[in-house]
Amino acid sequence: MPELRQPHGTAFAVRDPLPWNDVEDIVKAAENVGYAAVFLPEIAGRDALATAGMLAGATRELLLGSGVVPMRSRSLPLTAMSAATVQERSGGRLVLGIGTGGAGRGALAELRATVGGLRALLDGEEVRSDGRRSRLSLVPERRVPIWISALGPRAMRLAGEVADGVILNWCPPERVTFARERIGEGAEVAGRDPESVSVAVYVRAWVGADEPAGLRALNAAAAEYASFPAYARQFEQSGLAEEAAAAASAHRSGRPEDVPERLVRSMAAVGETARETIEAVRAAGAQVPVVYPAAVGDPAPTLEATRTALAPA
Repeated sequence: MPELRQPHGTAFAVRDPLPWNDVEDIVKAAENVGYAAVFLPEIAGRDALATAGMLAGATRELLLGSGVVPMRSRSLPLTAMSAATVQERSGGRLVLGIGTGGAGRGALAELRATVGGLRALLDGEEVRSDGRRSRLSLVPERRVPIWISALGPRAMRLAGEVADGVILNWCPPERVTFARERIGEGAEVAGRDPESVSVAVYVRAWVGADEPAGLRALNAAAAEYASFPAYARQFEQSGLAEEAAAAASAHRSGRPEDVPERLVRSMAAVGETARETIEAVRAAGAQVPVVYPAAVGDPAPTLEATRTALAPA
């Protein structure tokens, strides 16, 4: 079976529910200017794997990542079938990103089992799931890379043990280095080469004429994430506890202007220094910085302006 096809270079994210023609135009343009991959967060908009399958027909070389599919949103066989379909349609360009979603206690053990089950199904093996035995009749010719999302050190070690890649979110460069070290620990336990595990980082970004408007959008996003306990812990572990607490308070009061500037600028790529931030993330150990544009006003032009400005040199 051919080797895994992993992204290497700068990628970008598409989350906003733009009209489909706009999505397709943005993705085509991004491929033409050298982006390595598109990652598709699955939150409350489009189905990430269905979208990847549709974009497969509109692109040639761009890798197509789900970033990420919650593990409980579909049955194990259905996730594997969807992945196999995208892998076939794209000629082997899928990166299958899986996350725990809102799961609680025992989530990482379940994520480990999910990765193992998906790998087995996509390799043509029989798997027992929900009391039934399943085997795919469509087995991809090229192996599908399976990535997981990770916030804490245990999830990072799990990536080193079982995954082909990891997706980080809202991380200053120092946190990326920390994640690389934890991935190495997990890889050592499993007898794997830590360099075989790719690291992607979502980097919220804004480049445009109205930087204050861009910062307001980034502030609002940072405040929302700071209100989630898991992200509050990550910010605390990154030395940003005070800033995160203030941001969470700003979210509760509906005052994004009260978010400390240090919180956003320590993680986001903004204005004239945006490329420096992207390169700092890369230097910290991320093979795949993922430009994640903030939308302001009419979203399509502002998203495209940031993607164009941060296109690979």
